[in-house]
Amino acid sequence: MSKQYLSCAETAKLVRSALKESFPGVKFSVKSSVYSGGASINVSYVDGPSAAQVKKIVGMFEGSYFDGMTDYKGNKYSSLDGQEVTFGANFIFVNRKLTTAYLEVFVMIAAAKYGYPKFEVYDNGFGAWLNGTNYDQERVVMQLAHNHSGFDTIESVTLARVGFLGDDGYGYGAVGRIAA
Repeated sequence: MSKQYLSCAETAKLVRSALKESFPGVKFSVKSSVYSGGASINVSYVDGPSAAQVKKIVGMFEGSYFDGMTDYKGNKYSSLDGQEVTFGANFIFVNRKLTTAYLEVFVMIAAAKYGYPKFEVYDNGFGAWLNGTNYDQERVVMQLAHNHSGFDTIESVTLARVGFLGDDGYGYGAVGRIAA
């Protein structure tokens, strides 16, 4: 069985398709970047599903993993339509921006649930932030907002074509090749 290599741009097309199928109606920006020593994809979106939900989808298309304990970048092995494939993006980064209206909902929830004062929410151009809060209150509100999505993941036809075959087995927590 020969191994197929997909470029970073080809991998980004698959990521776009899987996200569109998994979260219809949510607009994602998927940009690929190739540089000396690797390649990556940046996925950005506003409000929508939680970053963990999106990472679960796009993580299947990463060609590498990083072990920070040993400063090691290892390889992931995957299949596409039953054929072994190497995805061209080493890593896929997920960036979720929260709007002021979205974050204000969680300020109200935290105020009702924990008795926090109603904070001012402002947009600094990069996303919504809280004004006049202490660190613990801000952390609680932001955690509520980032962990909530209200989105159910719909089964993606594109994602169903992808299989995880294991990794190189060298990093901390690595699994090695999975027997077929």
